[in-house]
Amino acid sequence: MNERLLAGPVSDPTALLTERHNRRWARIDSRVAPLPSLADDTGLVISHGKDATAAGRIAEYRFGENTYEALWGPLLRHVLQVRVTGQDPAAALDEVLAELLGAPATPGDGPGAEPGNDQAAVLTWPSLDTICVAPLVRHGFAPLTSLVHRWLEGLPEAVSEASVRFALPSDLEWLTGQAEQLHLFESRLGVLPRRPALRALLAEELASALTDEHSFVLVSVADGAPVGFLHGQFPHGAWIERQVTTEPTGYLSRLFVVPEARGRSVGRALIAAAHEALRARGARSVLLHHSLHNPLAAPLWARVGYRPVLTTWTRRPGAAAERGPGTHIGEDGKE
Repeated sequence: MNERLLAGPVSDPTALLTERHNRRWARIDSRVAPLPSLADDTGLVISHGKDATAAGRIAEYRFGENTYEALWGPLLRHVLQVRVTGQDPAAALDEVLAELLGAPATPGDGPGAEPGNDQAAVLTWPSLDTICVAPLVRHGFAPLTSLVHRWLEGLPEAVSEASVRFALPSDLEWLTGQAEQLHLFESRLGVLPRRPALRALLAEELASALTDEHSFVLVSVADGAPVGFLHGQFPHGAWIERQVTTEPTGYLSRLFVVPEARGRSVGRALIAAAHEALRARGARSVLLHHSLHNPLAAPLWARVGYRPVLTTWTRRPGAAAERGPGTHIGEDGKE
């Protein structure tokens, strides 16, 4: 398939490739926002084939262990930025991945060795672009999280008798403890890392959410005690909103119901209240991330009308790529 593989400056304008790439994505899912053109620099890899063209580069992000960003992924993230178009996008993606996957430093090799295994290659791709799934799997990537979307009009809300109110400053300690339990559950699933400053960073985030005009925290109460909470954000132009074309868009950061209250529609009551709060602030739709390793998450969000938009794929050090005939082996820093 490959006519020539070039690294560095190329004669073909990457802006045109990106324009065609964005048109292809819009045909697959109109909710996915267009991407900017890639920088035409020495880190750029281009594959020109008979039936498709692809370009890609890697942006490296490093975080300190005690930073908020470190809660959500590896300390060293090699974020792949790829554009692809043509009649055979899977083959073009395969070519570019083969070249790019030699770029991330491996444990014990060069200046990227400090984090050891606390690193990963990351790529975010439209969930409905199933044609490009096979190359990702062949190169050792695994789907980790899904960004899902729901319009706030046209779908009925679940009816529940659960009592929901906005959180108070006196709820902060309880909220922090529950958010910590949720994070540790995701850690046991292999989705999120454990960090020494976890509880302190969560307390700081939630304390800010209780006073920030762009955030809200809802609490469900039974017999006078809190049994669940939902933390979200009103539309305000945040980076996550720019991933889609559905602005103004709200975002749900986390939902947690204590084990003894599950099965009583507490979660649905919190979700319905969050939707009402978002509508009141002018949101047309809402987004959230959920783990693809959690067997309860996808069914819950599907039942209340959410559909996948973007999937984050990761490749950890030592991930094996499948070798087969014609195969090659090997945008943002948040996950």
